[in-house]
Amino acid sequence: MRRTVAVGPFPVFFGNVNTAMNLRGHYHTGSVTLIYESTGPHGYPSFKATNDAIRERLQQLTEKIFRDATNEDVTDRLFAAFDGWSAPQWQQWGGDYILHAVHLAVQGVLDSIGHDDSTTIYTTARD
Repeated sequence: MRRTVAVGPFPVFFGNVNTAMNLRGHYHTGSVTLIYESTGPHGYPSFKATNDAIRERLQQLTEKIFRDATNEDVTDRLFAAFDGWSAPQWQQWGGDYILHAVHLAVQGVLDSIGHDDSTTIYTTARD
């Protein structure tokens, strides 16, 4: 049995240069959901202060364009940035958890690159 806590979605605005697909730099709106696996009696403590720390971290991570990055690469980089990361705001509630997955839901728009106006969800997860 695996117990998880999904936190989010947190809105994001990010840019990437997708050289693998020959796409120039462009921007997306979307959202990020973090999935924490509970490894003890209780998992990630989802409170305003703890989630605000995630929002701040996401803002820092997405303020610069992701170079040479597909949306899958962006998701991998977000996973790497949150894996093992914790904020001081989390400590008072304790909990036993590890990052299990990151979901990046990208809202497309009809544009000159050829994007569709649907939402595509990219996931990086621990085995």
